[in-house]
Amino acid sequence: MTDRRDSPIIQGPEPSGWAIWWKRLREALAALRRPKADAGPRPAHAKAGAVPRAAERKTDKAALKAWREVHGRPAIWMAPFFLVFAMLFALPHLAQVIQPQAPRSLITALVAALPDPAQPLSPMIAGWLWAPWWLGLIALLLRLRAAWTAGRAILDAVGWAMAALVVEGAAWLYFGRKALETGFSPAERSGAWQLLVAEFVFLFLTAVLFAPTKRQRIRFEQ
Repeated sequence: MTDRRDSPIIQGPEPSGWAIWWKRLREALAALRRPKADAGPRPAHAKAGAVPRAAERKTDKAALKAWREVHGRPAIWMAPFFLVFAMLFALPHLAQVIQPQAPRSLITALVAALPDPAQPLSPMIAGWLWAPWWLGLIALLLRLRAAWTAGRAILDAVGWAMAALVVEGAAWLYFGRKALETGFSPAERSGAWQLLVAEFVFLFLTAVLFAPTKRQRIRFEQ
């Protein structure tokens, strides 16, 4: 029988499963930190760094230009105009909450504080007393989103405000006109759709003025 003390192989307990797992994890992390051998030499312009940065800037400018051709330029100074229409359409619901017994008198008092050219707004705003609160809430959220988006892309802001206009315009077209037949004056019935038209004109002119323009050369073939 061979003596174990003379054996050149030292036998011992095999490493546990956690030890093997930890060893493989360290080897994998070391392999990730190790540079790739087949990466090849870096080009001369990569060492300098000037040319790649210039190319990246040129690519970023092209991407930004393409993005703005679809979404429009930022125009944070246009946000108050979107907020004005949000306030005009939300005022009837606010008057019903503050003074439910006489919302028209509250609207008239608020408009009276404005300059004389703004006095026709009183029947326009009162003409939207027929609208339910949930309709006004949906339109208000859309118009607030439009005002917020104007600081990033003006055409996107026009899209959000147009969504609010479509929601309220469809509601007025389908059941608003019938609701206006009882309890509303002729000036209020006309003012309801006139306020919609005023917002539509504002959005249309904004989209036209801020739309991207391209100069294209026309070549005549001979």
